[in-house]
Amino acid sequence: KGAIRLVLTSRFLLPVAIITLLFSWVNTNGENLLFRVLQEFVGQEAQLKGITDGHLLLEYTRDMTTAFYGNFFFWTNMITLLLQSFVVSRLLKYGGFATLLLFLPVVAMLSYATMAFIPVLLIVKWMKIAENSTDYSINNTARNVLWLPTTSEMKFKAKPAIDTLFVRCGDGLAALTVLVGVQLLSLSTNMFFAFNVLLVMIWVAGAIVVIREHKRLSSDETVRATK
Repeated sequence: KGAIRLVLTSRFLLPVAIITLLFSWVNTNGENLLFRVLQEFVGQEAQLKGITDGHLLLEYTRDMTTAFYGNFFFWTNMITLLLQSFVVSRLLKYGGFATLLLFLPVVAMLSYATMAFIPVLLIVKWMKIAENSTDYSINNTARNVLWLPTTSEMKFKAKPAIDTLFVRCGDGLAALTVLVGVQLLSLSTNMFFAFNVLLVMIWVAGAIVVIREHKRLSSDETVRATK
């Protein structure tokens, strides 16, 4: 089978592709919203300081944005290191694959629900740090454990298709979300965050299906190994 046909006709691969697309969509939406909230904050700070000259405003915005993202990625990487060193292995040992796979969407749901009610920069910053550090550590491990019981055809044909096509589709849908939400619907920041919560709910449902099918594949692999 071709890679796309293999994905679309598999009870396991299709939900994996769907949650991969949803993850990419949600995460890119979050990055766009973080930048939007940051620019709104910087604009307000510039007004309070009386910075109106175009050149000075551009320099102020650039410097504030650079400083913010430097701090943002510092804490994201530090928390990622701590999670990867002390949490991931214990989650896998005591909670299993299901805990690993559901951890990020649960964190994302709590984060975006909080941001929908309190869309201020400090809250958005730390909620995104929590989401990204969880992705880089716990969810990254879950994505690798996901493929352990699969066949060679799934690993070498379906996985590259999912990791490229469906990830890029998620990014494309995030761009479309900005286009429609800003240009056509004029959605507020709160509404964008609420939309992300809806996407995460679908993501959780898909993850539950993946966990069930992963368990079935693991059982089949165990049966084959004992024969």
